[in-house]
Amino acid sequence: MMKYLTNIPQDVEEYGFCKTLLVRREVIHIKHILTEVFDRQSIDINKYINKLDISLFDYMKIMTNRLRDVHHFSRNYTNDINEIVKSCRDRFFPTLNLYQGLNNVIILDFDGVVTDKNFRRLYELCISRCNVIICSANPTITEDYFIKNNLSIPNHIYSCKGKVKKINTLIYLQKIYDYVFYVDNEIEYLEYAWLFGLQTFHYTKGCIKYFSLKTK
Repeated sequence: MMKYLTNIPQDVEEYGFCKTLLVRREVIHIKHILTEVFDRQSIDINKYINKLDISLFDYMKIMTNRLRDVHHFSRNYTNDINEIVKSCRDRFFPTLNLYQGLNNVIILDFDGVVTDKNFRRLYELCISRCNVIICSANPTITEDYFIKNNLSIPNHIYSCKGKVKKINTLIYLQKIYDYVFYVDNEIEYLEYAWLFGLQTFHYTKGCIKYFSLKTK
């Protein structure tokens, strides 16, 4: 019986094996995206890139640079080796913990997420565990909202004017962090974010749920 990548002794972490397994995990994630776009063709990529006024070449350049960035994850990254292999992506905070030690950020949508009173406890949990950025198509957001509502101030607020600027900001932020954990209540933005390699989570009915366009 094959026991591929199971019960690996933890002491191999001193040889950088934790990073190797994490890179493998992320490359598989990118493979799934490209498989849906170019092999299964379950996604009309032109519909998305045309809205951003970029070419298919531009899209592939972004994804290629993402692959390059993945291979530059810190060699000092360490975690339970068997958890890196076996852990599912579908739980938000456990996945965040799995990637602890890398240059991570949580990006939250504003209207419908941060503004939802049911999200407040989750918001403060996010603040306590990682850097938090607000990214919204609402151009009127300031720190005053957080002060008035007794919420912690996020690390940065990107108060964008319109959908395209918001999406481009998400793509930009993906370039400067190892992992972007993106939470939104609107599927349209999650679709774009997933296609560009972000870790996408749908806030719905008071819960943060993993989001993917993977069909199989």
